[in-house]
Order: sequence, then structure tokens, then C-alpha cells
Amino acid sequence: MSYLAQNIQYLLDKNNINAHQLQEKSNIAQSTTFRIINGDTKSPSSTTVQKYARYFGVEESDLRFKDLSDSIKTQDDGDNFKVVEKKPVRYVPLLNFVQAGEFCEYHDDAISDEFRPIFGEGYGENVYWVALEGDSMEPDFKSGELVLIDPDMQPNPADYVIALRKGEKKVTFKKWRPRGFDEKTGKEYSQLIPSNENYPIIDSRFVPFTICGVAVERKQMLRTI
Repeated sequence: MSYLAQNIQYLLDKNNINAHQLQEKSNIAQSTTFRIINGDTKSPSSTTVQKYARYFGVEESDLRFKDLSDSIKTQDDGDNFKVVEKKPVRYVPLLNFVQAGEFCEYHDDAISDEFRPIFGEGYGENVYWVALEGDSMEPDFKSGELVLIDPDMQPNPADYVIALRKGEKKVTFKKWRPRGFDEKTGKEYSQLIPSNENYPIIDSRFVPFTICGVAVERKQMLRTI
């Protein structure tokens, strides 16, 4: 059975209607639907397929070439809905600042009693969630918010990073800003910038630090439950 035939049958079943009811509601001939589902009509015209697409609220290309039964409905603005494809789920460690510091310093596998999901592909092999602490990044980030860190990624200017200050096992979360070369020493230096103006900028010339990873995603709670 083609994707088109499979999808039409799936959408009929999902909407609890048959080909006769579809004809009454959409002016698509019952015989046309039967011929497509049975495989007698393998390449219906775009005009015909567009009628099905409009009625069921899907894209014509999706109706022809995707398995819509492997999709879920999710609510959008107002009364509109859109089809969102299911994505693979992977669980990665959730670390506190001390655990993240130890992971950064010793480059061991991240050990945690708690794991949280990430959805989809393309994430680095060693990514982990870290639970933010304190108010140094407010109002941009709140204490307790979860941020996904990729320890194998190199930062770009204005990236948010996890950094380990020299001699400490506890990391800090800040915006990274490269500053070029110091005029006196000729060495490159960079800074860690807090969002909260009540906290100082950390300058690598005076407080050496190591970048442990780059923030690639955040999980923000909008309201306390």
C-alpha cells in the first residue's frame, strides 16, 4: 500500500468517518477514495490529492510521501493544529554544579542519579543537563533552570558556557566574550559575563578558567507548580 493510500485510510479511521461520509462533507467521490485505498489508482492528480489535504488539514507532500500514522497532533495558537513528527528520545545525566565541575576537571563519564530527556537527533555524545544555581544570570536565566551542555563544542562569541575556575571543582555559568590579545603579555584572554550587574565580570588574565562546555538548549519553567 502506498503512503497516500495508507494515509487516507488512517485519516478516515482517525476521524471516525468512512468514504461515503467523506464524500458528503468534502465532495470527494466515494469511488475515488476506494480506488486510491485499493491501489487501483496509484497516481491521482494533484487536484484530487489537494482536496484530501485541505479537508484533513495536512500538506499534500506529507499525504503523498510521509507516514502520518507515525505523527502526533499538538495544539498551536487558537483552534489550529499542526502535525509534529515524533522524535527519538534519549535520556542524559542531570548534574549539579559540583558534579559538572568534577566532570570538567577529570573528564570522567558524567555520573548522576537523575536523568532527563532530550528529543531528536544531532546532539553530541556527551551532552548533559545542568541545574543552574544562584541569581548571577538573572533576568536571562533563573536559579533551578535546566541548561543542556555540550562539553565537546567550542564556544563562539556570546555563547553561554560552563567554565571551571582554576583551583575549584565548582563551575560557573556565564556568557563568554573573547577579548583578543593583552597588550602587555601578548596572550589571548577572554571574559565571563554575568547578566546580573551586581556580579563582577570574570577576566581570564586575573582569574584563570577553563571552558567546560557550551549551552545548546534550555528547559525553562514558566510557573511554579
